[in-house]
Amino acid sequence: MLDEKAPVALYYQLKEILVDKIKSNEWQIDSKIPTERELCDLYKVSRITVRQALEELENEGLLYRKQGKGTFVTAPKIEQRLSKFYSFSEEIRNMGYTPSTKVIEFKKLAIDESIAKHFTEKESEVYYIRRLRLANNEPFAIETSYIPFDLCPGLTMEEVSGKGLYNTMKTKYGIIPNEAVETFEAVIINPNDALHLRVGKNSPGLLLERTTYANQRMVEFCHGVIRGDRYKYRVVLK
Repeated sequence: MLDEKAPVALYYQLKEILVDKIKSNEWQIDSKIPTERELCDLYKVSRITVRQALEELENEGLLYRKQGKGTFVTAPKIEQRLSKFYSFSEEIRNMGYTPSTKVIEFKKLAIDESIAKHFTEKESEVYYIRRLRLANNEPFAIETSYIPFDLCPGLTMEEVSGKGLYNTMKTKYGIIPNEAVETFEAVIINPNDALHLRVGKNSPGLLLERTTYANQRMVEFCHGVIRGDRYKYRVVLK
């Protein structure tokens, strides 16, 4: 129970108790927690104390509210360390999630000026691959990749969906991506992407543009939108 004589504020004591319930999985992801009144009765504190504890947990991304329905436990954000070259699928797996990919669109395109400006070498045709990236079957990003056709002749949608793009490049074509340049920008997710990502209108996101190389040869330009509520990046400076 809470200790009114302790030097730590009551709301903070309550907050720590609720954090333990979340971290111990007593309150599971997306489960509804007790109401403010129920928490007041359970811990013998005022509604002001309860609200302050809940507001801090919301601000820290541990809880979220649904209008008219109550307060729920938020799934922890997927964290990506920006200290080395990485594969989304490998990183998701290392975090304890099960990665999967749904290919939304796959076709060959004649390159035009809007695409060619992103490539360092003159290309005539590219693969256009639009993919939904998922962790434990929950979508967290939607990506559009452009791959030089001459590097991967015969590449199929089934290979990309089942084996992954980089893994297929490695095993089928001997191409091992090992360097990338990325830029990030805060955006509002557009309605079409929001449908795929299962988020509401005007939800926050991160716009990612990545240029990938294998032994200094450019092998991919990628344009992606990542859910801001489910993903975060951590920069490691050495």
